[in-house]
Amino acid sequence: MNDYCFDLNLPVAHPLVDSGILTCNNEDEPVSWFCDHKDVSLEFTTFLDRLGLTMTYPILIFYTPAGQDIPIHIDGVVISDRVVMNWCVGGIDSQMQWYSLKDNNITEAKITTAGTPYTRYESEQVDLVHTQQIKWPSMVQIGIPHRITNYGPEKRWVLSCDISLKSNPEAGLTRAQAQEIFKPWM
Repeated sequence: MNDYCFDLNLPVAHPLVDSGILTCNNEDEPVSWFCDHKDVSLEFTTFLDRLGLTMTYPILIFYTPAGQDIPIHIDGVVISDRVVMNWCVGGIDSQMQWYSLKDNNITEAKITTAGTPYTRYESEQVDLVHTQQIKWPSMVQIGIPHRITNYGPEKRWVLSCDISLKSNPEAGLTRAQAQEIFKPWM
């Protein structure tokens, strides 16, 4: 097992009620958006509830066209230990890559098309440490520099579920917490 991603075999078929919401107005550009709460399946929210978990935010959907990538970044503004549950649809040859910082570089935070903060890094600021294909679903580390490559022939959507303990509903999960909670499905 690595420090960046682990796959799950959950008893939930899909976190969405209808995957028909996975469409884009402009399929030539990467884009992200939050799905509506009504589009999240009751099966998925009930599963989380039984584990003492809640969704920190609605499901964040990331679309990446075939033959493109998402630049190196962290989700948020500071390096942290935070994992999310990602469900990858399409993008058969896509990969997620994680990086370590060469120095304690400070870069400017930006805002995604969904209105969420992220911090971007240039390739000369980081060293590649791990590459892995994301499955259905995987818990992925988003608090350290990472990027997505989708150089294959398929479009790629990721349903990113930021999950927190009910007792701390905005904190997200650390890798260790997620491993403990989801151990039966690893």
